[in-house]
Amino acid sequence: MSTKRTRNKRGEISTPIITILVTVAALAVTGIVVSWMLSTGASASNQGALMIVGSPVVQNDTLYMTVRNIGNADAAVSSCLLGNYTGNANYTIRAGESRVLQFDFNITFNTGTILRGALNTDQGTLIFSAYVQ
Repeated sequence: MSTKRTRNKRGEISTPIITILVTVAALAVTGIVVSWMLSTGASASNQGALMIVGSPVVQNDTLYMTVRNIGNADAAVSSCLLGNYTGNANYTIRAGESRVLQFDFNITFNTGTILRGALNTDQGTLIFSAYVQ
């Protein structure tokens, strides 16, 4: 008597179907990652980037400095900290523009000293040193 064994195919998934499912999942993940990278890159490239040109100087109670926006978006300057004193301002520096900024502190600093300062902007804080003339 010959016994034939029949294979039960119920519940099995064939190899081609598994391959198709893995490929579709990989393509979906790749699409999500590429979309995220494009959106992050676009937002990162649309920012202002400020740099101080030359040396900031203080004459009497006023700080003078030239700032250049080397980014591709406008940047706003809100205040400047010089030593322990704060000078408020409302400057907007357009992309590609250089501008002389002036901050009044209502205090006379000692001539010949170098003061540490920080320029507060919507793009971050820019640290500098200023010579008192």
